[in-house]
Amino acid sequence: MFAVRTHISPGLRDVGYRHCGQMCTSQCFKALRNFWRPMIVKILIPLCVMLLMFIVGTGLQLKQFRVLMESPVPLLGGTLLQMVLLPASALGIVVLIQPSIELAAGLLLVSACPGGALSNYYSHLGRLNVALSVMMTAVSSLLAFAVLPFILAIVFPLIASVQQTEIPAAQLVRQLFVILLLPIGVGMLIRKFFRVIVELHTSRLRALGLVLVVLLLGLILFDQWEGATRLFTDALVLAVLFTGIAVLAGWFSGVLTKQNIVDRYTFAVEFSVRNVGIGAVVAATALDRPEFVIFGALFVVIQFPLIMLLLFAYRARS
Repeated sequence: MFAVRTHISPGLRDVGYRHCGQMCTSQCFKALRNFWRPMIVKILIPLCVMLLMFIVGTGLQLKQFRVLMESPVPLLGGTLLQMVLLPASALGIVVLIQPSIELAAGLLLVSACPGGALSNYYSHLGRLNVALSVMMTAVSSLLAFAVLPFILAIVFPLIASVQQTEIPAAQLVRQLFVILLLPIGVGMLIRKFFRVIVELHTSRLRALGLVLVVLLLGLILFDQWEGATRLFTDALVLAVLFTGIAVLAGWFSGVLTKQNIVDRYTFAVEFSVRNVGIGAVVAATALDRPEFVIFGALFVVIQFPLIMLLLFAYRARS
């Protein structure tokens, strides 16, 4: 009997070891993600959104709404224009570019979502009208529990790639009541009965909100990593287009409602920043299509430098 010896060069052997290591790492990552996915989708993402809405509520008082009713045109006009112009813009982009179903549905979903709490941080950072930003976010969030299902029921059937996606309107209304209206209401009650404590910790609550936004994005990207890397280039085009259109829509809405220059920039920021957490909850639970959340997470990441450029332009101008 003769033993056959095969000589493998050290370099080739190292490549084989690295390849095996990469495969093991990839398999472990997938296994870990699959293990955590039910908790991420069903518990952690909705919890982050509810906490964010609670923080929004702690910044609101009933007297602010009474003041709003004295001159409702700017705030309500800006909010209602968002709900018309943004889904229409997203629909036009989808028809023009014809992206994949994940990105098409994701963009339509993002456009239908209310303003995001991140806009309040951008307004604070850019020295814009933070009070106006907070109120626009709050009003759009309060209206979203009824308006968002209605918008989705209209725009989804208009796009061939997503028209087969069923929109469970009644379930959406109930779900949005729980994750939007209820936390905002609890936050307002906490502020009413513990006003001094809330005002003392306003900056900490703001910081907690920013941490929750980052955590939310991390959870979504962890859950949809392969899709996010595969679709990043196409999402980049859609996000830049939609952000640019939203900024212009916000600016001219400010002109239409006769806002000053600071509030026009505030409108521009508020129109462009969406509550992607709401979209993530709707996509992953009510629609049972978690892949629809990919665009929302990439949208926030891609949009960040664009909003920074907008704020830089304002600061340079002022």
